[in-house]
Amino acid sequence: MKKKKKISIKDISKELGISITTISFIINKKAENKISKEVIKKVEDYIEKVGYTPNSSAQSLRTGKSKTIVFMAEDISDPFFSAIAKQMEEIAFDNGYKIIYCSTENKKERAIELLDLFKDRQVDAFIITPPEGFEEEMKKLIYEQHQTVMVFDRYYKSFEHNYVVLDNLRCAKDATRSLYDSGKKQLAFIGINSELSPIVHRYEGYLESIRSLELQEFSLMLKFEEIKTEQGRKKISSFLDKYPQIDGILFASNNLAINGLRVLKQKNTRIPEEIGIISFDERDIFELYSPPISVVSQPIEKLAGELIKGTLSLLQSKAGKSEIYQKTLEGTLIPRESISLKNPASS
Repeated sequence: MKKKKKISIKDISKELGISITTISFIINKKAENKISKEVIKKVEDYIEKVGYTPNSSAQSLRTGKSKTIVFMAEDISDPFFSAIAKQMEEIAFDNGYKIIYCSTENKKERAIELLDLFKDRQVDAFIITPPEGFEEEMKKLIYEQHQTVMVFDRYYKSFEHNYVVLDNLRCAKDATRSLYDSGKKQLAFIGINSELSPIVHRYEGYLESIRSLELQEFSLMLKFEEIKTEQGRKKISSFLDKYPQIDGILFASNNLAINGLRVLKQKNTRIPEEIGIISFDERDIFELYSPPISVVSQPIEKLAGELIKGTLSLLQSKAGKSEIYQKTLEGTLIPRESISLKNPASS
């Protein structure tokens, strides 16, 4: 069977008797106020009739734009990042852009390799959750290489840049207070040994609340690579053995909470009677767990919307030099039975 020839702009020009330049303007949405509505309609109707699709590679070379945005997440398999990616993909697609996903696994070297790969492919913008120790690389990417960059989930105080983040400090303060209001008085924070802003701010929010309540601090910081491991579980177990008076825990991430729940199950610890639990970031397992686990839920749709809205705004501005785009959004505490006691101790 003979393969059907792909229609080109030259073919359309010959068939309609309209110049290639005029047709190119119409295809690339640059015909307004330059070409009559009748000609635009004639070309668009014919394109629809014959099923013409532009050559993306040729378009990229001609316009200098690939209509592609890279989303460089910490871990794209994490439900939080995958949910953000899915929402962004739909919004970007509606605006004529495609999203490419990849994961850094919080490794600086991996992130550098990925950046080098995509910079050579003429992507239009980067949405990045930077790994640990990536501050200087981000400065170079933005100020020396003049890439369009939106930072997600974390930010830096040392230089101006675009970002979309959660108000982690406020969320952690409210979550800690909720543990206290449920009748818990010996409150612990289990987090990550990291300088990344969300982890730092979640810890600071916990500290602010317990100090205002005049409570004792109990905190454990795991290494990033220990979060999902047996080694991490052993450290959580030893921490709880050392401080048996702990009756409430705020986990700084959902993966920490899942590992912590495994430890509590091994110890036959009753939730919430013996220990109340709140975790950052929703997971299906938290709602299905018995008892259901309280969470600080991030506004997925709003975060994704702001990320794409801000990135497209930067791309549409001259040379990407619009005003700095910075958004801090509120989270929502979803209280469930992991902090609900029928007869909480009076405060």
